Amino acid sequence: MPEPFKIHPRLPAIDGIFDLGPNVLISSYQAHGRIKEHLHEHLPHMHIRYGFEIPGQSFSGLTAAALEVAMMIKVAHRVDCNPVFVAKGEGSEGVCWKIAGEDVHWVHSSEVGEKALKAWTRTGRKLPAGYRFSGFQTSDLEERRVRRYTQRELLAAVGQGIRCDQHFQATWVEPKAEPIDPYDVVIFLSDDSTGYETFFNLPVTVSLGAF
Repeated sequence: MPEPFKIHPRLPAIDGIFDLGPNVLISSYQAHGRIKEHLHEHLPHMHIRYGFEIPGQSFSGLTAAALEVAMMIKVAHRVDCNPVFVAKGEGSEGVCWKIAGEDVHWVHSSEVGEKALKAWTRTGRKLPAGYRFSGFQTSDLEERRVRRYTQRELLAAVGQGIRCDQHFQATWVEPKAEPIDPYDVVIFLSDDSTGYETFFNLPVTVSLGAF
């Protein structure tokens, strides 16, 4: 098996929508004005974000891999992913991380959700009632097909190390006008080739000492 993919969760490094700093990981909004990267500004939604660091590594033994993410959300909600951001550009527009010259996008994956659930329960933890894991894999730009990256593509994109931010928006499965009360979200990161897996919690209020 290839060496495990190394990804270290971090607080966000880039201010988010409405210039939210790294102390705000979960926030909820009613419909608001257009923001280019935003997926659901026309609906009540809960914004989810975190940072991560991929250190320089050899990707030894790796032929190709799709990156995977899942989040534990309430069954009444669905979630969609933004591209991965590495900087803030003109007009607060996010600058996207590119691998092989293309922005990193995501496609829904029920298999990754099931993988996260199995990894979660393997250590005796139980999924809270009313929650589920919603999973994704890296995709083509149309977000239709899984995109797997070669060792050479990952080496070029990661270099000596890279720091990124990831954003999601959760909305109601059955559309309604009421706001979503913010709640903690557990994130699962993995890939489809190396056996790497990790969980971490995004709290509504970041604990003192996290900075």
